[in-house]
Amino acid sequence: MIKPTGTRPRSRLSWKPAFSPPAADSPPGIYGQREFAQLVQYERQRADRLDAPLSLVLFRIHPSPSGSSDTSNRSASLTAVLTGRVRATDAIGRFDGERIAVLLPSTDLHGAEIFAEAVSAKLAAARIPFCGPAEVMSHPALKLPPEAAPSQPEHNDGCAEGVVHTDSLEQVALRPIPRWKRALDLFGAGSGLLLLSPLFALVALYIKIVSPGPVFFSQPRVGRGGREFPFIKFRSMHVNTDESMHNRHAAEFIRANGSMQKLDEADPRIYFGGRLLRVSCIDELPQLWNVLRGEMSLVGPRPCIPYEASEYQRWHRHRFSMLPGMSGLWQVSGKNKLTFAEMIRLDIRYEKKMSLGLDLLIILRTIPAIVVMLGESAGRRLSRLRARPPAREEPPDES
Repeated sequence: MIKPTGTRPRSRLSWKPAFSPPAADSPPGIYGQREFAQLVQYERQRADRLDAPLSLVLFRIHPSPSGSSDTSNRSASLTAVLTGRVRATDAIGRFDGERIAVLLPSTDLHGAEIFAEAVSAKLAAARIPFCGPAEVMSHPALKLPPEAAPSQPEHNDGCAEGVVHTDSLEQVALRPIPRWKRALDLFGAGSGLLLLSPLFALVALYIKIVSPGPVFFSQPRVGRGGREFPFIKFRSMHVNTDESMHNRHAAEFIRANGSMQKLDEADPRIYFGGRLLRVSCIDELPQLWNVLRGEMSLVGPRPCIPYEASEYQRWHRHRFSMLPGMSGLWQVSGKNKLTFAEMIRLDIRYEKKMSLGLDLLIILRTIPAIVVMLGESAGRRLSRLRARPPAREEPPDES
């Protein structure tokens, strides 16, 4: 069990397992920022397994004009109030340099609001300065209308009271993107766009010849933290196609845990030559621009469409804890031969084992995996041609 310590606050949640010695400005008896970040991730996974709610409440300390010593006393007073309100299963910890958080397992948004309001009232009665309002976030996140947010009257010092709803825990419990990964993405995407520009021009010319309409296709996809971004690829289908067929197909293989087979073989929406672009993954190359923008990575889970994400179970959404990628562990481990649950498990395994060596290995294995897919596609097409019955000859007309 992770033991609470007073740890020097950092600028953001840290995921390094090392523990720091107690700091003089951190109240005793609460989790340090590093330990608390680990605890949030653990409790989120536990809540998803049990299909239970989870909430987090944050209180911002009002800096004292008298100096850091007085601010530390205010933090200690806030901690004392929180300690008197929490249950044995709750946890108090540093969220960042300015906020102290309370993690509430098995507590929904309504319960977290009641807790936050009770603590705020206690702080006001004890005349403990804090800079509100208290921030409440829940998991799974609930989309509330704007009018659902309570009013926030202000103090004379400009700080507000009340409770506000902020980002979901799905976005808070994100590991920082390693610097080596971002450097690899910038180098790979920049080099790829430069070297592949002649191929881009040829593909764009071909698309314009065979199918009227734009060269590129943009579609909302779900990225890191569950946020949507515009996903770019070469258009391989006719313009203004109906997505209902793919919507039904996606819902079926997610609910039934079926194999990740595409509809390409019998999809009338694909124009002549579009299947070759898709099976060779040439249509995916414009996503190098998404990588350059920081919306994707060279290696990571494939980004799904929002209507696919709506079918996900809670544990499936852990694949949103990292940047989506152009290639990944699933793509080089069997891809369409695997079931949906096997794909999710590979994505989660990649997050736990993510390293520079693993990313380079996946990138090196991507080209052979594409060659194998091309060969399998050609083999299926040849088998269909051989299985096609010969045309019947008409008997001669004897009249």
